[in-house]
Amino acid sequence: MECVCFTLIVDDIVLPHGETVMEVLGGGGPQTLFGYQLATGQSAAVGLSAGVGADLPKRCKDWLLSIGADTSGLVLHPRPTPRAWQVFEEWGRRTQIWRGRDDPNDQLYDMLRPKYDTMPYSFQRSSNYHLGVHPLHPPQRLLTLLRAAAHAQGGALSVEPYTAAETPATPEQVSLLLSHADIFSPNEDEAASLVGPGTPEELASRLLALSPPGGAGVVVVRCGASGVLAARRRPGRGEEEAEAYQIPSVADTRVVDVTGCGNAFCGGFLASMYRQGRRSEEPGAPAEGTVGEAPPPAWLGASSLAEAGAWGCVAASLMAEERGVPTTPIRELQPVRAAAAAPQWRKPAAAEWRAAAPTPTTPAVPLGRVRLVSAGALGSRRVGAGLRAVRWG
Repeated sequence: MECVCFTLIVDDIVLPHGETVMEVLGGGGPQTLFGYQLATGQSAAVGLSAGVGADLPKRCKDWLLSIGADTSGLVLHPRPTPRAWQVFEEWGRRTQIWRGRDDPNDQLYDMLRPKYDTMPYSFQRSSNYHLGVHPLHPPQRLLTLLRAAAHAQGGALSVEPYTAAETPATPEQVSLLLSHADIFSPNEDEAASLVGPGTPEELASRLLALSPPGGAGVVVVRCGASGVLAARRRPGRGEEEAEAYQIPSVADTRVVDVTGCGNAFCGGFLASMYRQGRRSEEPGAPAEGTVGEAPPPAWLGASSLAEAGAWGCVAASLMAEERGVPTTPIRELQPVRAAAAAPQWRKPAAAEWRAAAPTPTTPAVPLGRVRLVSAGALGSRRVGAGLRAVRWG
């Protein structure tokens, strides 16, 4: 198994003008698997671990099978599958309303909480995992088990918050969260709720500074239509060696629904980072691991952040163009790269800066020069005969 993701919710969407779209596969896990399989050309063994009821719509399970997902991790419960109305306002707000009788309750939350011990054996031996967590209440035991399992297989644990912190987080809370991850990918609001307001560069540098040795060395701040800021700490090479890339979103995206775009990005980013590292098999000094017997993999420090960020942005773009998960077969959506596959980037004058000096309460790792991946690196997606191609500069 190469990657396992978690959580399934059946969404019933209500649009601002009253139109409904029923039985949409949601919950974060399916969207992350879509991004992962897009970046691998659906060549990876992936699985979804989630609680479901006997009423799980056939079309939802069929979609998981269509992307090559192992569904043996779907645990049958005596109650219905988690299901919710997703009500959208014209100006962007989304309100979730649980549809089950007496929901939310402990039985529902039990279905939504992943459990390592009940996963199939192959899921417990996966190379990579991606998990959404509450930033102030992370499931520490689960994160510890998943990260140790991933490291034992030469893989990594990717973590994203599924909401912003309701109250200001303390540095100790943020450090604890980051100590259990290899890749941490919040959006701007979620990052600001943890380390205070700032530019994406400032948010990433503060998060890297709060990550303890052996904790998350890669931070990606997702900025919606503005793309992402991907940063990496270079252990043993000094703070000044920390690097960052600003990757734009795909310019010709026809946005229909941004739900799940962050999940899809995380899947594409993780897949690209892992596949790059496994291809190159370049030796490198791994970070000093503090969780489990094996340290974080060397590829976390060797794979191209720019290329991984571009794959993530492409996955998010395709997710944004449909209500729910894309129904076009992944092999028809997979980006086609030119012979020179690596993205090209430039260093514009506007990016010749260093991160702002930290405040007394908010430490920061200097990122040095942020390299801006040009829009030409992503190219444009041309739709024709069901094929969407990304041309790389």
